[in-house]
Amino acid sequence: MKRKNIFKVFLVLFIFGILTSFRDKLFQNYSLYLMPKEYKIIKNSVDKLASKNYLGDREISFFIGSGSYMDIRAKELGLCKDEQCWYYINLSPYKNYKNVQDINLNELIKQSYFFNGIEAYAWNGIVWLSKSTFRTYGERTDFLNCTIGHELSHVIFNDHIEKEIKLSEKLDELKIKDLKKIEEKEKFINLELGRESEMIADNNAAKMLINAGYPRETCIDELTFLTESSKISAVTKNDFTHPGYLERSNSLKKFIDRYDESEYLKSFKPYRWKWSYDRQSNILKFTPQ
Repeated sequence: MKRKNIFKVFLVLFIFGILTSFRDKLFQNYSLYLMPKEYKIIKNSVDKLASKNYLGDREISFFIGSGSYMDIRAKELGLCKDEQCWYYINLSPYKNYKNVQDINLNELIKQSYFFNGIEAYAWNGIVWLSKSTFRTYGERTDFLNCTIGHELSHVIFNDHIEKEIKLSEKLDELKIKDLKKIEEKEKFINLELGRESEMIADNNAAKMLINAGYPRETCIDELTFLTESSKISAVTKNDFTHPGYLERSNSLKKFIDRYDESEYLKSFKPYRWKWSYDRQSNILKFTPQ
């Protein structure tokens, strides 16, 4: 009798384990269908790019935040000081928040969605976009893909060490001994190298889209759209983090004119990847297999 009871308990636990595993797997699969539409757009965009481009062997996370309008308003309303406002920029636009100092954060997030424009950056394996970016691009998901490809380039071809080597070599060439002058030159050389990396990322984005079958001029057209909507300067100045429109577009046109996708596509080997979405953390993850 005792053996029968033990067997029943074991059987119940076994079935419970299977059902739990099935439930978790089901939830994981369906969470991709239930995630916000902006994340679905990212997934569809990256799926298309990855079908004809190798995006590296490391996990890439995508995060949608509220945007820099939150930073501006939070400062104005006395919610934070200059160095503390990243918290508000990165608030999830898909959650509800309690008031802070009688300020309605949910209303601020709504305003940020309407008053922000196109915002994206990459950092430490994460591609960050503001929710307003999707509103600004609207139906032009091809333009959005140029921005995603640009940020993916920063993640995949992380050139931090290469930039540090170039910085060191340029400072050595100048042979400056005055510490203050070295710091001043270092600042401007870093900005120069940063602008160079932005144009490389533009080229890599264009390459990704061309490989994936988009018209060759897509990212040139997107750059013009970005310049007009974000009021980007036409010329480049020494204290700019990004090149001006003229320098950036000329660089991109030269690359597109000489790029031959047939050579890349001949050697491209299809690979597999999986997606996972964590609503609580507000993160969509792309994981190569």
